[in-house]
Amino acid sequence: MKNSGRNEEYNELNSLNDELGSFGLEPPKRYRTQQTEDVGREKKTKQSSKRTRSDNHNDASNMTSAQKNAIHKKKRRLKKKVRIAFGITGLCLALIVAAVVCLVVFCKIETITVSGGEKYTQEQVLAVLPVEKGKNLFFFDSESAENKLCENLPYIYSVDIKRKLPSTVEVNISQADRLYYIQNSESLYTYIDDTFKTVEVNAVDPPENGIEIKKIAVSQSVLGQKAEFTDENIVDNVEKLMAVVNNLKLDEVTAIYSESNLSNYLVYENRIIIKIGEINDAENKVYSALTAIEKLNEVNPQAEGTMTSIGGKQVYFTEQK
Repeated sequence: MKNSGRNEEYNELNSLNDELGSFGLEPPKRYRTQQTEDVGREKKTKQSSKRTRSDNHNDASNMTSAQKNAIHKKKRRLKKKVRIAFGITGLCLALIVAAVVCLVVFCKIETITVSGGEKYTQEQVLAVLPVEKGKNLFFFDSESAENKLCENLPYIYSVDIKRKLPSTVEVNISQADRLYYIQNSESLYTYIDDTFKTVEVNAVDPPENGIEIKKIAVSQSVLGQKAEFTDENIVDNVEKLMAVVNNLKLDEVTAIYSESNLSNYLVYENRIIIKIGEINDAENKVYSALTAIEKLNEVNPQAEGTMTSIGGKQVYFTEQK
């Protein structure tokens, strides 16, 4: 703010000199002092700038020829690296474009193989599979194709579709190891897998080696889709009982059911009810019960009753009278 005020005074002084110059008048002392200071600062600035340019010139002139050559070599190496980098990038892009062209033009589907699964023939699978010969090997959605097979051919539990260069699609199918079933009021059966997908409806007989889910009713079932139940509150418990059966590979289990979170059961060989109480830690409880049943079978292999295993060492058998 002080410098601004001085500049204004200086401008006023110039104007006054223009008007009174012919009289040979000088400005007051304080204006002459300010003018002298401004001129001195301007000279110092110019001298400093000259020294800087002179120093830079001296530095450049004092460099030896070896130092100059080193700088030039460094610049040439940098330019060479840049050219090489651009060349490699261009080559990579060319290879990518060539690969894409080859995949699009030459990789046509000529062979489709189907393996696994005993329920459906290869013709049935190919009739549903949304993959056609003559189409590009990479221009179809394998996940969507897998889901379509599982929905339209409900006995299929899972599908793995692989592309094999140059022109083959491999379809590997698996079925559920064991099915679960529910008996309805008309003494007909609904089959489901352990994902609750409906596999068959209104079957006259239970599935071979199937596991019955008792004390639950189906409210809606559509082939290939997840079944709905009248009591959804116990579905989570049933799912956990299914997981125990699968993890322990319990071929001897013939039925499972849940009455509440505190009452869950498995049936062993249609003669021993395994009561595990709460669903928590179900696997360990069932394992303890099976150990006790193994000892019981050594004494009485035809024994019928209830094996209670609710956790810890509380495992005991109540024989049916």
